[in-house]
Amino acid sequence: MKKMLKLILVMASSLIIIWSDADVQNIQVHAVVPEEMTPLVKSKANQKIAYLTFDDGPSLNTMEILNILDRYHVKATFFVKGNEEPYAKRGYQEMISRGHSIALHSYTHDYSIIYRSTESFFQDLNRLETMLQEEYGIKSRIVRLPGGSNNRLRHQASTKPIINGILQQLKEKGYIYFDWSIDSTDGFSPSIREQQIITAVQKGTKNQKHVNILLHDINSMKNTVKALPDIIEFLKKEGYTFDTIDETTPKMQFN
Repeated sequence: MKKMLKLILVMASSLIIIWSDADVQNIQVHAVVPEEMTPLVKSKANQKIAYLTFDDGPSLNTMEILNILDRYHVKATFFVKGNEEPYAKRGYQEMISRGHSIALHSYTHDYSIIYRSTESFFQDLNRLETMLQEEYGIKSRIVRLPGGSNNRLRHQASTKPIINGILQQLKEKGYIYFDWSIDSTDGFSPSIREQQIITAVQKGTKNQKHVNILLHDINSMKNTVKALPDIIEFLKKEGYTFDTIDETTPKMQFN
């Protein structure tokens, strides 16, 4: 279905192009979906879809997470960091070969670096992009900010303009940033119990058709791995299908 939707969008974007001869810089492109294809586009909106997203990997847990996803025939989105360790290199490769989506998080995940200024954020992000492209052939315009777009620094007078500037420039540069609709709470501490993670996801799905679930792929977060099978089984029982995030995915943003 995802490939079909991409095909539809490409076809639609070439149907009607209107521009002003007086000012070629103000070209406007209007895509129209043919009437016979409308049900295909709308069907995704009517489905119950779960987006499993894992931040901060690859880690020593990545292979076990991937094996669980394989067991249940589920694809996920990994918002990755920069990591040059041998286990991480294998993690990137296995994410790709098993058909998962790799998106951008940050290279360092160090708040003192990435949120020092708007320029610092993009230097760090570009470093990650360069590594992924040169070493693994990965290109992505999908971003998740460390801490999310409404993180604590956005509520401090000194750093609020920096975060707002980052969000504005992401849009201007053609990136799409995604937050989440369900926080599994697994990132709070390694001591968060397996059942607490499962319960947080279960409660978050109430009356929700599309759920974007925040999980973590971190060395110390062993309970995420333990909770994952129960989370997937619950979502399947509730009638959710699973999808990965790309440019056609409905945006999930805190603001």
